[in-house]
Amino acid sequence: MEEAINEFIKYTDTYKEYGDKIDLKIKHSMRVKDNCIEIAKSLNLSEEDIELAGLCGLLHDIGRFAQWQKYRKYDDKNTKMDHGDYGYRVLKKDNYLRKFNRNPKNDNIILKAVKYHNKYEIAKSLTKREKLFTNITRDADKLDLLYLCKVDIFTTEFQSKTLNDNVYKSLLEKKLVSKDYIESELDMVGVRLGLIYDLNFKYSYLKVKEENYMNSIVEKQIKKTNNNDLINQLTNIKNKLTDYIEEMIIC
Repeated sequence: MEEAINEFIKYTDTYKEYGDKIDLKIKHSMRVKDNCIEIAKSLNLSEEDIELAGLCGLLHDIGRFAQWQKYRKYDDKNTKMDHGDYGYRVLKKDNYLRKFNRNPKNDNIILKAVKYHNKYEIAKSLTKREKLFTNITRDADKLDLLYLCKVDIFTTEFQSKTLNDNVYKSLLEKKLVSKDYIESELDMVGVRLGLIYDLNFKYSYLKVKEENYMNSIVEKQIKKTNNNDLINQLTNIKNKLTDYIEEMIIC
């Protein structure tokens, strides 16, 4: 893993001139790596598979750096650049993945985890092992996005807005929220909360509960508004998510 991290730093150093946003993505990648390792440990995977999970997390956002270089934003929809697909191509080109992974039998697992970590749903054609490591990576990524939302990456005061109907309906129906529904920064908060419905492992739900991610996110948004309609929306979502998290922990 140390060699892979050194190679990752070498790769990202070529983008350092593009500022703090690159550094934020590097730190995110490292945290996702750590999350992947912890999830893998919770599943009692072998040491080799624990390291493989960490490698998937380390590389999951490798497509983001070129995206920022070209567009100065991390936005797949508006840049028309799917960073999962692009990361897949980065690792495939000239067999660059070999710089990180010594075991060719794991190549497809890593590539699929990178390609599908950001998709609304994963391809049904994935093998059992590809699906396992893709889901570990997806959970690890979502956990860090919830962490970032908890520490308040959103600063807008939501005095007059409410969640749009599609976002609100998805959350009440216990569904992952499509990014196509985003109309405002507030809707982005709803998208982040909806990530909880797409987690796959008990460790992830325990982490959400122990770190108080959901409650912290909702309470921060409530404090930002005196709009009773929004407060009611957020309260309803909080109650729905609280029940869901407890249900998934018990399962």
